[in-house]
Amino acid sequence: MKIENYIPTIKQALLFLVLAVAVAVVRHGFPNSISWKGYWPTSSTSAEDAYKMMAQEGDPAFLSLQGAIEIHRKNEAIFLDARASKDFIAGRIPGSRNLPFYEIEEYQEKALQGLEADTPIVIYCEGIVCELSFFLGRELQQVGYTNILIFYGGYPEWSEAGLEIER
Repeated sequence: MKIENYIPTIKQALLFLVLAVAVAVVRHGFPNSISWKGYWPTSSTSAEDAYKMMAQEGDPAFLSLQGAIEIHRKNEAIFLDARASKDFIAGRIPGSRNLPFYEIEEYQEKALQGLEADTPIVIYCEGIVCELSFFLGRELQQVGYTNILIFYGGYPEWSEAGLEIER
């Protein structure tokens, strides 16, 4: 066979490759997209290590499980759950308010009611496999909240530690 017979197939393959790269670039702009860094936490990754890999300059600070327990025990901050309302209803850290990242506009008035710009806020979601706490923290920073911590171990780390949950 002559190479000329394969030219249309090669052109088609190159077109598909270009389209795939274009779709990947566009898709990466959406929240909760796959990281360009190629970092995907595993079940053995600590929350702090996962946080360090995912955090960007200017992001709210990391809060460990022990720190979250202490702050919660002393009632020193408002806990915001960035997960979907169905997950919040199924189980949450006691006293948390629900502010689902993908439904901010619908929930923000109730969730942020009575909070000042410097009110201590702890944001969590579904642990190291969920970046919604980062996304919500960044959004709140943009609208002026200044005292935000990210409990990146989130609800799974809290419940797996045998701590009280609310339903």
